[in-house]
Amino acid sequence: KQWYQRRVREGFGGIYGVGRAAETEPALIVLSHKPPGASKTVAWCGKGIMYDTGGFSIKGKTTMPGMKRDCGGAAAILGGFKAAVECGFKENLHAVLCVAENSVGPRATVPDDVHTLYSGKTVEINNTDAEGRLVLGDGVAFAGKDLQADIVLDMATLLRVQICCGRHEE
Repeated sequence: KQWYQRRVREGFGGIYGVGRAAETEPALIVLSHKPPGASKTVAWCGKGIMYDTGGFSIKGKTTMPGMKRDCGGAAAILGGFKAAVECGFKENLHAVLCVAENSVGPRATVPDDVHTLYSGKTVEINNTDAEGRLVLGDGVAFAGKDLQADIVLDMATLLRVQICCGRHEE
């Protein structure tokens, strides 16, 4: 698709590499609040994997159910952004939602692919189920470079950390 190719040329190889096999195109969504008198710029970046099959490093039958919740980081950022604006947040605030669906299909990323992220760094894909760092890599770089954020916070569901720490039940 031309739209996808243009985004890759613009450097969003993480988000668009993760989501290129999905029926719904991936997106970097930016919401901005710029009150008068603001002196700082804050960006909140959220991982929004709308469904995570694991890509070609596909999840098993017991770990795939529930992966519609892999967008929790972006959902929390959206809710926090709304609350901050309604409460009169006095600094510039941007919500950067890194939205994609990690699917399997003829256009999907495969292990050994190389993606160029918005930061200019290249990443060789060894596991297509490690997509969070790719989408957030683009979002965080965009927040620093284009939004000139003084503070960047990222938020994501961290399933592997939950499993390692015993906080996740399968």
